[in-house]
Amino acid sequence: MTVNDTQTEDQDVRTHQEEVAGLLPALAQLDRTAAELEAKKASGQKVTQADVNAYQQQAAHARHLVDAAGADHREVAEAEKEHRGDGDKGFASRGLDHAAHPRTFEPTQPPADNGQDRDRDDDEEIDL
Repeated sequence: MTVNDTQTEDQDVRTHQEEVAGLLPALAQLDRTAAELEAKKASGQKVTQADVNAYQQQAAHARHLVDAAGADHREVAEAEKEHRGDGDKGFASRGLDHAAHPRTFEPTQPPADNGQDRDRDDDEEIDL
């Protein structure tokens, strides 16, 4: 192996490490979105279809980025240690887990309709 080969290999490793570090913002956002959905679900707050769609899109996007970078769990964890500012400790591993195995979240169902029009009583007249 020549000096040029070693330099090229070192540059390739640095480039790959930069690609893995570039995954961190997407993994951090996915981790935050999943945590928000889990918190809403646990507290009985309304989960909208838009909330669920955002999570699904973020998971698919993160999965695509991870696959494109060819990153593994160990590399992502190492990158998180070096770039801690993107989220709570463990965010990259949790985000990677959500990207690889997305959870199923369902929107909160509206209350059952009791047959009455909520805007007016049946005997109330409507001005047209």
